[in-house]
Amino acid sequence: MGKAWLVALAMLAGLASPAAAQQASDPFGGQFGSMEIALPPREAAHQAELMGNALSGLAPQRPGQLDVYLLVASFWNDPVFESEATKAAEILQNHLGAQGRTIILSAGVGGPNRQYPAATPDNVQAALGRIGSLIDPDEDLVAVFFTSHGAHDGSIAMLERGRMQGALRPANLRDSFMQAGIRNRLVIVSACFSGAFIAPLADEQTIVLTAASPDRTSFGCQPENEWTFFGDAYFNHALRGGAAIIPAFDQAKTLIEQWEREQNLSPPSNPQRFVGPRAAAMLARAERQAAH
Repeated sequence: MGKAWLVALAMLAGLASPAAAQQASDPFGGQFGSMEIALPPREAAHQAELMGNALSGLAPQRPGQLDVYLLVASFWNDPVFESEATKAAEILQNHLGAQGRTIILSAGVGGPNRQYPAATPDNVQAALGRIGSLIDPDEDLVAVFFTSHGAHDGSIAMLERGRMQGALRPANLRDSFMQAGIRNRLVIVSACFSGAFIAPLADEQTIVLTAASPDRTSFGCQPENEWTFFGDAYFNHALRGGAAIIPAFDQAKTLIEQWEREQNLSPPSNPQRFVGPRAAAMLARAERQAAH
């Protein structure tokens, strides 16, 4: 058995640290996948019901209108990530007019009483597949927000301690968008090294906003927090304060730099953005619609 599988199995048993997980070699060969221990039957049935309801509950696309569909996921089961994901989903829903067209996935916060479908690779793919089947790919905008720990290779770590471990790489998300027929995209990633998502996704129909540059960590992901630094600055301060999506990023970056200086955190996270012109025009229309 390879070293990476041994590390992953140790993690599933609760023996490996988050740092060990992120430094392990890739047992999936670059593919989007996970190792997962089955849930108990009643929990599995509850999860299947939650996911089925999430998919079937999405409102249809309205011909001739710009509709926004939103997928939000917390991929690590420390409470800070579910807290950030759920609060950000509410803010983005209202800001983009995505009510009735939103799915939230979560790695949970421990325990069996989970409110949201699990943030597993299959559920991410199912959500994107369902959204892709509903949208008009020329007319509609799809927004995603992901929050978790990040690894040096640019991947987002996925973990339910003692049950599931995997990773989402920037190229995986690019490929999933293509397979689902999703062309107009707003991608927001709160994780260390998340600037790695820009290069694979950058085109005129995509906006990418990230909490850090490809070679920097981000801050504030302690389990007891309600937000990471990026989530707090971007969603809780800038967007909640009334800024538009792209100006809010610039405001958040300035605020994060201030917090990092005040707390002597180094090197600075250096949040990054890429704004494709077609996506920017669609986003501005969606924001105007939602404001009326």
